Amino acid sequence: MTTRTGINGVRSVHFGLPNLEEATRFYEENWGLKAVSTSPDSVYLRGTGRDFYALALHRFKEPRLFHIDLSIESRQQADTLFASLRNSGVETTPTNGPLDDIGGGYGFSFRDPSEGRVFRVVAEPKQHSDYGSQRDLPGKISHIVLNSPDREAKFFVDQLGFRVIDQSKTITFLNCNSDHHSLALFISKSSSYNHLAFEMQDIDSVMSAAGSMTEAGYPIGWGVGRHGPCDNVFCYFVGPGGFIVEYTAEVQQVDETYKFKGPDEWGFPKGRRDQWGLARPTPAFHAPETSVPFSTALFGK
Repeated sequence: MTTRTGINGVRSVHFGLPNLEEATRFYEENWGLKAVSTSPDSVYLRGTGRDFYALALHRFKEPRLFHIDLSIESRQQADTLFASLRNSGVETTPTNGPLDDIGGGYGFSFRDPSEGRVFRVVAEPKQHSDYGSQRDLPGKISHIVLNSPDREAKFFVDQLGFRVIDQSKTITFLNCNSDHHSLALFISKSSSYNHLAFEMQDIDSVMSAAGSMTEAGYPIGWGVGRHGPCDNVFCYFVGPGGFIVEYTAEVQQVDETYKFKGPDEWGFPKGRRDQWGLARPTPAFHAPETSVPFSTALFGK
């Protein structure tokens, strides 16, 4: 299942942060990613999946979410979407074409007109041949959640082709493939980064990886638990720069027959935030949830 525009997932995400060395150690030595390219000012890290890299870290004076890379099925669909966005007045890079990126590919960048967030659309990127699910290690990006005052997500639906798959009292979930959601908007007074989720092999891998993180001195911010919408297992940590990251597994798979549920249909017994109710978010987890802003600089392709 894909969108009418061809967008079919979040391929990679780019963080800017001041201590690149600390962040690299965190994601490579503890989180479970592997560096595929390193320079004095940027590090690109992969999971065990096909994508050439899932997370890029860039040296910057303060924490920023630089941009989000969306995968699209073909060059032709990238061209069509590029023309459509430009015709509707969305700010894009001047041209659409081969990308100057270690992951290769073909596409363009744009800034969404409502909140200035920067995205890049990528077709036909490089992929690894040595891919496969591995116990206790992240495979791919599952989803990203952004704080936003936009409840209806009209730009993502009308212009990019996402489907609103569910809405809780606080989150609008956006679908573009067989995973329940790849992008979600957490209703907030202003725009910022909320968290990035990495898919694990199974619930045992979430538990084991979370145990390794706590043994390395990183306390759990929230978890282990199971969400309502998406029915996924989760465990959250606060990484360097205040970027919240999540291990997740058992993401609900959906198709065109999935029935939307609204805020009145999602709820838990009083005092609970998830299905299990075993753990609640810590104060140290709440503070960074809205602390990382977006970079609005539209970069070249």
